[in-house]
Amino acid sequence: MAQHGGFWFGADVDILFAGWPSGHGHFHFYMALVLVFMLSMCAQMYAMTPMTSPKMVPKSLIQHAALHCFRTFINFLVLLCVITFNLGVLITVLLGHVGGYVALTMYIHYHFPAPVADAPDNDEKA
Repeated sequence: MAQHGGFWFGADVDILFAGWPSGHGHFHFYMALVLVFMLSMCAQMYAMTPMTSPKMVPKSLIQHAALHCFRTFINFLVLLCVITFNLGVLITVLLGHVGGYVALTMYIHYHFPAPVADAPDNDEKA
């Protein structure tokens, strides 16, 4: 694979692993883009969810540390995808972040609607 000095388009790119998907055809390239889309969507969703402060119990601290480790790992994989300097991969990552934001925002608004304040009655005198 040739080294490129800047951003470029093309299907001959290594994403995450040496030799994959370059040299395996366009189907593998598009499947790699789907994987990158899902990774960046998960990264955005995890970034939007709040990390609660753990209780000072060892089990809670271990769970909190494991969740933080998983979030960091997902973000690191997305970073490795972006540093291929392929514009197709970069656009896929951006679309994944937008898709994750929209999906989680719609889920929150649908399942947890904001309470509506009751209008005051004008008939009653204060």
